[in-house]
Amino acid sequence: MSYNVKIVREDLSALFDLKGEKSEMREYLQNFYGPIPLAPNTCNSNGAWKLMYVGPKHWILKAPIDDEDKLVSLLRPDDAPKSLSIVLISDTLTFFSLSGEDASDIMSIATSMDLNPGIFGDDNATFSEVFGLKALISREENGFQFAVDQSFGNMVSDYLERTLAN
Repeated sequence: MSYNVKIVREDLSALFDLKGEKSEMREYLQNFYGPIPLAPNTCNSNGAWKLMYVGPKHWILKAPIDDEDKLVSLLRPDDAPKSLSIVLISDTLTFFSLSGEDASDIMSIATSMDLNPGIFGDDNATFSEVFGLKALISREENGFQFAVDQSFGNMVSDYLERTLAN
């Protein structure tokens, strides 16, 4: 079977792991990010920045790598209140984007998670598994994006290529 899907291994992104109480995180980020997602397993965007609420008191902020220094100066990880944890994790995850009319077919091979739009919509993001590996999954325009530990990037690239083999 031939799939109409484009698979891209993304370049390095600026990533920050943010932990703390919702009210404190909202207050800390409001001056430069705006409203933050407050419902579990949801995300929102501010321009090219994407904030994913992935667990109790846990967010992941993803941005273009060129914005990393700007975000470090805005987030001030070393000067954050002691009740918040802000850690730069840019080199820890490898992201893949799948787009096209058959992106959901490829994702159904990669994960058992129900990614139907009524269940996992445009504003959802969560940790689950892709090819048996812990993965951060979100929906994007015309497809999906997921990230795995960077040490598994080459292996996942190979698995994705194999899903396209006839």
